[in-house]
Amino acid sequence: MLARVPVGAQPPFAPERCAAQCGVVLLRRTVLRGVARVTLAHPSTESRPRWILTVDRRVPPHTPQWNGAVALALARTLIPPGWSGAPGDALEEAVAAEILLPMRPFRAAATRTDLTMDGLYDLAARFSAPVRLTVRQWLRSGTWHGYALLWGVERGIPVLRWRATSPSAPFPKAAAIGAPASALFTEDSRLYETLRTGRPSHGVEEVRGGAGRTWWFARFGMVREGAAEGSGRAVLAIIVLDRGR
Repeated sequence: MLARVPVGAQPPFAPERCAAQCGVVLLRRTVLRGVARVTLAHPSTESRPRWILTVDRRVPPHTPQWNGAVALALARTLIPPGWSGAPGDALEEAVAAEILLPMRPFRAAATRTDLTMDGLYDLAARFSAPVRLTVRQWLRSGTWHGYALLWGVERGIPVLRWRATSPSAPFPKAAAIGAPASALFTEDSRLYETLRTGRPSHGVEEVRGGAGRTWWFARFGMVREGAAEGSGRAVLAIIVLDRGR
């Protein structure tokens, strides 16, 4: 209800439209030191929280990076204090995705979009949203069934940094956060090819970690790592599963 937009409204949808309903009384821009791109201050002790949202002025307004940072900060004001760690992060991203990519117009756009890396980038650009939030919302839309897995490099080894799934698709054990790609994919996987060349690739992949041999159809592409599209390069894998698997 917070993120609802009028029927027929066209993207992109500025996250600031939800600020007042999230209790944000002031949005200001200034230079933030360190790695933070956005901060929240809670200056009041009233029963209804009132927040001041500060965004790094070096981030251009209404770019995917700006929109992602602001939407995640707004989502944070709504998350119960007891939610932390992976469940809290996933809930925060789901709320932020709904703010930037409201489901009704997003599903209409997604059903007309090819399930490819180019299609994902097109959706993200159309809604001016980070890739991670876009692919998370695409999974929730029900237009396809599978996983999104983001692989970063640590000491020369690709490891799983982030993941999202369709509501009814549990992750395999080998797809745990921090797991090396070798726990899931064979050494001739297209994941390594994409990481080496920077070019997108797709095809059927043999998957480890299960009973017997398993095969996934996967698309791989280079993205900027982080929900706000930071500076780190990473490989995003879009895994398309049969409905029954």
